[in-house]
Amino acid sequence: MRMLRERSFAPTVALVIAVLAGGGAGCERCSKKDTTTPVADSAAGAASIMVMGDGGPVKAQTVITEAIASKVAGPTPTAGKISGATTPMAVECKSAGQAVSPTVFGVAFADEDKDLGATAHRWGGNTTSRYNYKLSAWNTTFTWFFQNIKIDSHEVFLGKVAEKGGLAAISVPMMGWVAKDTTSASFPVSKFGPQEKTDPDHPDFGNGKKPDGKTNVTAGPPTQTSVAVTPEDVGDFVKKVRAYEKKIGKKLVFEWILDNEPGLWSSTHRDVHPAPMTYDELLEKTIAFGTAIRKADPDAVIAGPASYGWWEYFYSTKDHDEGMRSKPDRKAHGDVPLLAWYLRKLAEHEKTTGVRILDVLDVHIYPQADNVQGPDGHGGDGGGETDRKTNDVRFRTTRSLWDRGYEDESWIKEPVYLIPRMKDLIAENYPGRGFQIGEYNFGAEQHPAGGVALAEALGRFALNGVSHAFYWTAPQKPKPAYWAFRAYRNYDGKGGHFLEQIVPSSSPSGTSLYASRDESGKKWVLVALNFSADRPSDASIELRGCVAPDNLKSYVYTGGDQGFVSGDIKLEGSSLKGKLPPYSITVIELATK
Repeated sequence: MRMLRERSFAPTVALVIAVLAGGGAGCERCSKKDTTTPVADSAAGAASIMVMGDGGPVKAQTVITEAIASKVAGPTPTAGKISGATTPMAVECKSAGQAVSPTVFGVAFADEDKDLGATAHRWGGNTTSRYNYKLSAWNTTFTWFFQNIKIDSHEVFLGKVAEKGGLAAISVPMMGWVAKDTTSASFPVSKFGPQEKTDPDHPDFGNGKKPDGKTNVTAGPPTQTSVAVTPEDVGDFVKKVRAYEKKIGKKLVFEWILDNEPGLWSSTHRDVHPAPMTYDELLEKTIAFGTAIRKADPDAVIAGPASYGWWEYFYSTKDHDEGMRSKPDRKAHGDVPLLAWYLRKLAEHEKTTGVRILDVLDVHIYPQADNVQGPDGHGGDGGGETDRKTNDVRFRTTRSLWDRGYEDESWIKEPVYLIPRMKDLIAENYPGRGFQIGEYNFGAEQHPAGGVALAEALGRFALNGVSHAFYWTAPQKPKPAYWAFRAYRNYDGKGGHFLEQIVPSSSPSGTSLYASRDESGKKWVLVALNFSADRPSDASIELRGCVAPDNLKSYVYTGGDQGFVSGDIKLEGSSLKGKLPPYSITVIELATK
């Protein structure tokens, strides 16, 4: 994960084929110590929690297996040329489809361009752990001098969501402390002495580090900036949100998320939570605050624990700080990895009490390979180098979402296979939970390669049955990442989008192809990817078992502010043929009468 998110604290239909042609963030807690976890022998099926247009949940069974999904080969896993002058691709038109969760096309907050077509908006991130709904205030945390500020309220956020036409997920504070006012700061120079940096606009607000830039200033009591937040407070917050929705006549919030990145509480929020998170603290707070949410909103979808990244999937912060080889906290809990233990205990709680605390397992993922992703200078994490070598690593890093055989090219140095890994954990420890990716970003928003990587991630979310996913923060117009998002949500500027059912498809190494259709089977959407930096691909996409289309349109994006322009895809017999330019996204729309 990229911890330094800069100053980002004010939340101020047809067959479509999108074809992408194209060739880490560091963190002070990204330890290289013993993070090994056993690799599962096979995929475990898990139901995905879907979200309907009215915000109500319904479970939809995954029908596209890992074996089927892996036929979309994706970025070449090792360096090498793609063989063959013609790219063979195929769509299995007669195969059973799998529902695409509409909320995999989510973003952070609701400040994006409306034409992006985002379907879900997450009120989340470091600062939301400190949100006081009574004051519309939060603390900016270590990101910006630990100061309390006035912000646009959750009601303003929900108003923007309503205007954009999507749904909302709200992170609720669970750590224990929220802002007590809109003026205090945790490390005033007048009280703690000279510090490495101070806020240019408030010279008395220090960054909590001594002038050497290495030594932390010992914080004062949490009450200097904060007041305690209780489960009852959160229950009242939930009720007030539901009352606001009733007032405006529209249900917007489909999910409540239990805080944000607890593994980093003792660094991100060290001014009020200096102690490392433990197994017991995480479970106790999850049960206490989750119960309050369930009482206030019995039909709620509740997600957690919003783990920041790799080591937090397996260890507590106490384990991390004291050594993950000795792992004292994990050993004290049967040597069971953290998320597996968390799920198991919540399953036991439901069996014992009849109260379901968790509906969706929530984790975050950011590339850890050097220079792939980082701050963009505008409060987001869409930066990163864009030389060809780094772009190729960026593409390959998306394999960490799904490929059990891909070894992550970072300090992790082992397969991540995030989606099947988490579905295995759910199946083994608390069957029936959904799985979401609460934050992700593959960097280089400003470069076509970054757009290609984002489009690959979105396709994998749909193909692999992810329940919900939220980009951090939101692709900005007219960056390539913005157009990549629109390939799935608004490729033609008229609402053309990836459709309701995804069907099996295949593509050779170095390319991806995602295919969708509507409920009638007369309209289709496919998204295909070619990851070459300099080689156009002669694509031949076989439509196996498809009814010959009456209408065909194609669109292509190769970079630049203009977005999609007309493409050259043609129908020849039962195949679609045309060139896929380097670092490009091509969208093809087909329809039958």
